[in-house]
Amino acid sequence: MSNSNKLETWGNETNMNMNPIIYQNILASPYFKSLYDKKTYHEIVDEIYNEVYTLGPFMKGTAASTAFCLLFKLWTQRLTVKQVEGLIDHGDSPYIRGVGFLYLRYVCAPKELWDWLGPYIDDDEEITIVGGPKPVNSTIGKLCRLLLTDIKYYGTMLPRIPVPIARDIEKKMADYDRDNKGGRNGSAHKDSYADREPSRSKDDHRRRDDSRGSKHDRDRRRSRSRSRSRSPHRRQRSRHDSRDRRDSHDRHDSRDRRDSHDRHDSRDRRRERPVSPRDEFDDYERRSRRHDEHRGYSRDKYSDRSRDRSRSRSRDRSSRRRSRSRDYDRKRY
Repeated sequence: MSNSNKLETWGNETNMNMNPIIYQNILASPYFKSLYDKKTYHEIVDEIYNEVYTLGPFMKGTAASTAFCLLFKLWTQRLTVKQVEGLIDHGDSPYIRGVGFLYLRYVCAPKELWDWLGPYIDDDEEITIVGGPKPVNSTIGKLCRLLLTDIKYYGTMLPRIPVPIARDIEKKMADYDRDNKGGRNGSAHKDSYADREPSRSKDDHRRRDDSRGSKHDRDRRRSRSRSRSRSPHRRQRSRHDSRDRRDSHDRHDSRDRRDSHDRHDSRDRRRERPVSPRDEFDDYERRSRRHDEHRGYSRDKYSDRSRDRSRSRSRDRSSRRRSRSRDYDRKRY
């Protein structure tokens, strides 16, 4: 193999710069062990064409996928530049191309990455990265952009690119997008469209506000007209009610005032009237009569009680006598 056809690689030649987890799972994979009989580059390419349908690193859990087992098998072959070109330009399967770009990302020197992957960042050939019930579909161009700008790849880690080289790659990608996608025309078209959209939205909002304002004004006019049509009757009722309330309240107040005034006048008159000796004598006689009547009532009550007591005593005595005479007669006979 001539030096001009040798692919410049870097990093760990044992594990292909892979994450330790994926590397150990590849070595422990029964499928990878079954690839021992495939000794040539073309046999591995045919196996990729027949068996690879996704480009994810894992199948279920942490089991290594078919694509990554074949990727590491290619590393054991130490591919030449011509063989790598055959992979990334293969016309039979996008997955052969995808495995070729992954091979470059893992083992190619970082300073050479843009020269290899840069021309393919707009390739629109479709490819499935992750399968299953929620598949992740992409294109070859998006895959190349991901490999150039990120170190994470669907659950595993890619080799780190030195910071100066990573910045240079980002700058070259920005320049490429500006030069090859009509940045000026595209931006002008976007700006004009953006300018038109706010004006439309503003006009729509103004029309909506005007319609809402007119509707609000109509509702206010209706409410005013209704209140005006109903207000005379309500005002008359309220006036009559207020008058009746005031009249009844005034009548009650006048009655209360007259009663209280009469009571105060009678009290004051009694207090202010001079007391004559005759009045004092009359009061004395009234008090003495009450006292005598009370004493007479108490005496009558006491005499009644004494009479009852004497009667009961006499009855007791007579009963005792009778009982004694009976006892005597019994003893005698």
